[in-house]
Amino acid sequence: MEGTGQKLSKLVGDAYRPDIEVEAAPHGLRVYALRRLTDEVRHVRITNLVFPNAFVVPFGNSKVFIQWHVPVDDEHHYWYMIFYDFAEPTDKATLLAQRLREVSLPDYRPLRNRSNNWGYDPGEQRDLTYTGMGLDINVHDQWAVESMGPIQDRTTERLGVSDRAVTANRRLLLRAIDAFEQGGAVPARPVDATDAALLTGPLAVDTVAPADGWEDAWRRREAERRARSPWAKP
Repeated sequence: MEGTGQKLSKLVGDAYRPDIEVEAAPHGLRVYALRRLTDEVRHVRITNLVFPNAFVVPFGNSKVFIQWHVPVDDEHHYWYMIFYDFAEPTDKATLLAQRLREVSLPDYRPLRNRSNNWGYDPGEQRDLTYTGMGLDINVHDQWAVESMGPIQDRTTERLGVSDRAVTANRRLLLRAIDAFEQGGAVPARPVDATDAALLTGPLAVDTVAPADGWEDAWRRREAERRARSPWAKP
């Protein structure tokens, strides 16, 4: 992680209980995960909900990925990944090969799934990984979602402070459903090609910032990153 001399995974692992803050944004929600590294320094990670079904997530100092979940029916959806790098050209061939190794063709269904317990190996869990499901974090996320069943009973949940983004997302969704049922406009942001060309963001940042003034510091880091980028310059 830039400015610390440590890998991001170690920073996150050592400070595994971040403070979570959520704020409304034109695109949906902006979520802050704040980790105290010292009295003077914070690790600031900003992810986004593009309401209602996309997530924009920082990946290190220069990379960002987007997960776009498109419903197929009440129990299934397609998952699209969009990846970009502010600093270096993206190795499309390698990324594609990595993803194709994990799915069957031509239907793109995950090879690790409920039928094979998501590839769980107790020997691997004992000797290599915490989950025993390989090194692909996408499989871990898939297991966490799918293992609950196609439709979960949310009435028995007991959400806490760390679930602020979950509750904020659900409030948005419930308000949108109510508005639609009452004949209101769907809360989306349709734009034509001209307007779309002027849009940037949402801003997804993973950085280290001063404890005092981190709210402004991360925006400066984002502006600096774009100014240095060969393709994202203003």
